[in-house]
Amino acid sequence: MAKLFRIAVSSVDRSDCVHGCVKSITEAGRRGADLLVLPEEPDIVCGMPAGQHRLEEHPVFQAFREAAIKAKIPVIGSLSAKLDEGYSNLGFLMDRTGEVLGLYPKKHPAPGEEIVTQAIGGDPFPVFDLGGVKLGIALCMDIHFPEMFRIYGLKGADVVCIPTMYIDYTGDMIESIEKARAIDSQMYLAVSHYIEKPYLAGKSMGYAKVIAPDGRIIVSTGHQEGIAVAEIDPKWRFPYWADGELLAAYPDLRVMFDRIRRPDFYGELTREDE
Repeated sequence: MAKLFRIAVSSVDRSDCVHGCVKSITEAGRRGADLLVLPEEPDIVCGMPAGQHRLEEHPVFQAFREAAIKAKIPVIGSLSAKLDEGYSNLGFLMDRTGEVLGLYPKKHPAPGEEIVTQAIGGDPFPVFDLGGVKLGIALCMDIHFPEMFRIYGLKGADVVCIPTMYIDYTGDMIESIEKARAIDSQMYLAVSHYIEKPYLAGKSMGYAKVIAPDGRIIVSTGHQEGIAVAEIDPKWRFPYWADGELLAAYPDLRVMFDRIRRPDFYGELTREDE
């Protein structure tokens, strides 16, 4: 049997977002999670100015680091951080000792969120290894761009972690998109979010969740504050519904999708706007 990976997602009260994130780190560590995903940019949500600190000098990051070391848990999150030029909504993966294992600057800023989207280390969509589990990071608006999730799939990502603050009137649109990304690229999605209490349509909905490669939501927080922990086999992919030689050639949907894709037809996707 494959070694199971315990991944936690968090739904954090928007009115107390930094403290709520620290509470989530402590709780995820207490519950034995192997990784916690936090919501997007709690510094901005709680009213701090954008781009005032480099990541490791950021007071919110320092609070997260202290909590992660104490709880002995790796953390994925994002903060508004200075770069060499400008600043970015900067995703990070921090291990249980507080060491930063990887950085991902958001590539698809929302309107009004004009920030640096440079690649760090030359790779716009890096995949990070955490104990043999391959992780990608996407941030909020990134969910609407399937190309980057396909790239993560081609790079062998097992899980894409999505810190977000997005708002959807009922949640149906976003949930449909999340499931499509998981199915098309055959990976788990781990989504963390804010909650406004009581939840009403059109407000931050909470509903942090883990979605499997077959599109099933396997755990969620519902429309309430807290964390949810999923035990997953990160290498599981949905089996292709075939038998015999066909099944041997296409054992699962990721293999099938990768083999029948036609990048020679997709040039229009990279055509410069006139």
